Amino acid sequence: MYRNQGGERSWIGKAVVYPVSSALAGLTAGTLLGAAGNLLPLDLRLAAGSVLAVAAVAAGAFELFGRRIRPPQLDCETPQRWMHNGPLWWAIQNGVALGLGATSRIGFLLWYVVPIGALLSGSPALGAAIYGTYGLVRGAAAPVILLGTWRLKGDVSDWLVMHREAAQNSAAVVMVLTGVAVAIVVGF
Repeated sequence: MYRNQGGERSWIGKAVVYPVSSALAGLTAGTLLGAAGNLLPLDLRLAAGSVLAVAAVAAGAFELFGRRIRPPQLDCETPQRWMHNGPLWWAIQNGVALGLGATSRIGFLLWYVVPIGALLSGSPALGAAIYGTYGLVRGAAAPVILLGTWRLKGDVSDWLVMHREAAQNSAAVVMVLTGVAVAIVVGF
């Protein structure tokens, strides 16, 4: 059904496999983190949530006032050698790597809300929902960008890079709001 090296039907397979593998990686990671968090005492999770809520508000405020904080990260692209395994295997491997997030470049501190939220939820189901949503959104973005590039006859990625500051500010606002929401929920 699929051609090994490209072909018109291959892109359809990649466009489906990529976000599915990304979402499955996120679901798996979130389930494991939620289960691990369930082993931690509730008081510890609430205390950690309180401290991290304050840190999130502070970090978001720094970002909003132009003090960019470089997140700790691997800061690398996925390996080029994966492309030699064929388009569908590349889509699976790349989708898993990006769905996990920490195995590739992380552009915003806001990403850390994903694994920390999954862990502190103390629930495998809620952890899977948090991280799985991240994996799905990150995995689905690539086919959407490629489709936009093809349909608009222009490079959507150039537009995204040109609007990076707006994305950073949006992520900072979400970080502040997340910190405030967590502080309210844990009763800080």
